[in-house]
Amino acid sequence: MLLKDFKALGNYYTVKNNNVFVIDKGDHKNTIVFISGYPSISYDYHKIILQLSEFYRVIIHDHLGFGLSELPNSYCFSIIDQADVCVEVWKQLKLKNFQIIASNYGDKVAKEILYRNNANILPFKITSITLSNSTNKEYFTKLKTISNLINNRKICKYKEVLKNYTTKDFFKNNGLEKKEDDKVLRIWQKFNEMEGQKETLVLSSYNDENFLYWHRWIKALRDSKIPVKIFWRKDDLENIKDLLLNLATTQPKNVEIIENKKCLVIENNPLRWLLMILKEIDTTKYNSLKTMFINY
Repeated sequence: MLLKDFKALGNYYTVKNNNVFVIDKGDHKNTIVFISGYPSISYDYHKIILQLSEFYRVIIHDHLGFGLSELPNSYCFSIIDQADVCVEVWKQLKLKNFQIIASNYGDKVAKEILYRNNANILPFKITSITLSNSTNKEYFTKLKTISNLINNRKICKYKEVLKNYTTKDFFKNNGLEKKEDDKVLRIWQKFNEMEGQKETLVLSSYNDENFLYWHRWIKALRDSKIPVKIFWRKDDLENIKDLLLNLATTQPKNVEIIENKKCLVIENNPLRWLLMILKEIDTTKYNSLKTMFINY
């Protein structure tokens, strides 16, 4: 499916004075809401939405500033803000009862929503949440340089500060060795491109909020009154570290840890990734979809 055809499946909703792209397909009582997450976007689900919508009402939107949603002129891409956008979109869709499947950046958004669900402040009922890091690890290697910059506490995070340095002074002042001129040039090119600036904002806010709200989201898992399934992959070291911290901190009774044994990701194996999820949350639909996908 081409992007233009995928776009035709959705509509725009106004949230916080910006246009958010939303797909809402399928006329069924049971509803699945996908929370995609950086670096994935709603289009990454284009091979499974129509098939899944034959059994569920399927909803997915692009986070504000990503994919087909509007990019505000000034925005820090806060996880808390994105959770607010999710809630507003679902309110406009008049959702009452649904389950969530979240991945990547959307994993943290889902945990924030779970925290609010535990506090009974949401205008709808969430029946279950499934978390799965569904992006190929190779993608993140492309962001390694800029991510390392952000994680270095001696380095300011934003372009407005960084641009005041020359390349030489920048590395000298921050205790880094200038070993590869081409790497330095790529870093500065990133900072001077819109997509690069977006990645910087996402990663910096993500890192900050991961630290700031860690206990909040751990508490959300610990206090969850609904089933939460967390998929992990042996090739996803960052997710394993987070998972171990969760287990070391608490043993929530409603949280189930499941291994993604074949390391399936939506970019490479969207149908098999979906079947893996459905096998754990709805065996009846899993069997029906499995038959359909064999003939797909």
